[in-house]
Amino acid sequence: MISATNKGRVIFLGMVLLFVLPAIIAKVVLDKNWYQSGVTNYGKLIVPAASFHSMGLSDPFQSEWKLGYVVPIRCQKMCEQQIHLLQQSHIALGKNQSRVRPILIFTPSSDDYAKKHEQLSNVSVSSQFENVVQSGELVIVDPLGQLVMRYPRVSSQNNMISQSKGVLADLRKLLKLSRVG
Repeated sequence: MISATNKGRVIFLGMVLLFVLPAIIAKVVLDKNWYQSGVTNYGKLIVPAASFHSMGLSDPFQSEWKLGYVVPIRCQKMCEQQIHLLQQSHIALGKNQSRVRPILIFTPSSDDYAKKHEQLSNVSVSSQFENVVQSGELVIVDPLGQLVMRYPRVSSQNNMISQSKGVLADLRKLLKLSRVG
C-alpha cells in the first residue's frame, strides 16, 4: 500500500509532468525543425527592405501597386509567356485592376525587344536593382516604392502558371490589407 506521503509525491510529480512535458515536446519539435510554419505567401519577402529611392531610382507610378517582370537578357518564348501571364494576372484582379499597374522592368542588360508590348508600362532601372531582384523574376512593389515580394524564375510553363496563381493570391491579400494605393 502507498503511504499518504508517497501518494502526495506521485500526484505532485504527475502534475509537474502534465504541465512541463508539453513545453519540452514543443521545444524539441521546434529545435529539430519538425514543424512547418503556417506561412501563406507564395513569394519570398524581400529582406532587407529595399525601395526605388534607396537604389537611387524614382518611382514613376506613385500611389499604385506595381506588378513587375524583370526582362531577361534575351526575351524568347518563356519570356513572352511570362509577359502574357503578367497581363492576364492584371485582368484577373477584377475590381482591383485600377490599383495595380503591370510593368516591364528593364535593366541595362535587358532585351529591348520586349518594349514592343505597348499596353505595359516600361521602367528602366540601374544594375543595382539586379542585386535585389534578378532578371526573369517577378516583383511586387507597393505604392510607396518599397519592393515587397519577389518570385523566382521558373523553367516550365506548368510552373509558370502555378506561380502566376500564387502571385495573384499574394497580390489580392496585399490589396485587401493595404491602406495605401
